[in-house]
Amino acid sequence: MLEAFRTTQNSKIKKLKILYNLIRKHASITVEELLAETGMKPATCARLLDELSKNDLINSGKLGASTGGRKPILYRINPEKAYLIGIEVTNIYSTIVLSDLNLKEIGHKKIKMGAPTSIYRTLDKFVEQLLDLLSEHEKQIAEILGIGISIDDLFDQVNQNTDVTPSDIEHYLAAKIPTYIMVGSGVNFAALAEYRVHYWQTSDRFLLTTCDIEIRSAEIVAGVVISGSNGMTNAFGHTIIDTNGSRCYCGSYGCLHTYSSLPAIKAKIQHDLKQGKASMLTDLVENPDEIDYFTIFQALEQDDPMSHEILKNAAYYYGIALSNLILTTQPDTVVCGGTLVPKGTFFEDVKRTVEERLKAFPKIKTTIHPAKESYEIVAQGAGGMVLERFLNN
Repeated sequence: MLEAFRTTQNSKIKKLKILYNLIRKHASITVEELLAETGMKPATCARLLDELSKNDLINSGKLGASTGGRKPILYRINPEKAYLIGIEVTNIYSTIVLSDLNLKEIGHKKIKMGAPTSIYRTLDKFVEQLLDLLSEHEKQIAEILGIGISIDDLFDQVNQNTDVTPSDIEHYLAAKIPTYIMVGSGVNFAALAEYRVHYWQTSDRFLLTTCDIEIRSAEIVAGVVISGSNGMTNAFGHTIIDTNGSRCYCGSYGCLHTYSSLPAIKAKIQHDLKQGKASMLTDLVENPDEIDYFTIFQALEQDDPMSHEILKNAAYYYGIALSNLILTTQPDTVVCGGTLVPKGTFFEDVKRTVEERLKAFPKIKTTIHPAKESYEIVAQGAGGMVLERFLNN
């Protein structure tokens, strides 16, 4: 029936999807609550719940709190009716996650990326690792509802030299693994997973930003991802902070990308080392040009003062840009994710800068949080977006 959710649009299927989505959102819910939220007639609701139960999509049995009579039955989705695969491809590490329909991680594979190679060779490597992951957890391809794949970093790089399209990638993977395949933006996937797992029941206007090689953002309004339809999920990174700043690769001057992205931090560290500034990085590499992101992370872990100073400066400008975005979109919840958020005091400095700037606007009640799933969240959300496609078409 889950496949019918994606491919069939008749009235009955739409009502089944409404019920299934509500049960999924509330984790557990009574018939009375479903009737109140849907406005369905009791007989119609009962018939549809019976069909969902017969197809093993939901289960019941645990009883809710009594309000004077018999304890009401609570309905929950069956999270093991099918499984989801999410893949995040980046230039640093790539991740494959196997999860259930509640986006609970069952297992994952972490792959350190080497020198750039053919997109198809990379996809072959993921297929091999994916099959190993399924074997480790005794799952079959037939149990996989679909595969979501985020390839923002690698796709940008590949498309400079080839005519590979998202559709090409979907068809190539589907030929290797016969299931539903979708390619999308990593920040949208990450936003979906953070929202569905942690904020679904409390947030109506949700914003996620990520700080990595690119700086990206995604919005979810009333449960729907509304950003990135035009492919510009990295637009946040090109917010102009200082028109007299350095030239960005986009052609403008003073973009946030030139202050707070991983490449900008790396370039600043290399510049300062060549100017003779003291740093323990000189013990880790012989030549500043040899520094990579892993070396910088190592220096931060060892509390290198120069690296921390540069990171704090990047966080300050990130906070300035984020406060501008909050003033524009006025979300109730903001989550900051990406590689830099857990490093040093980056998140705390970003949050402090935003809160200082928003003191002049007391009616804005935005709360700011670090991402709760810093490393697997994109791949987790990539799998989750597959389920969204099945339920929201």
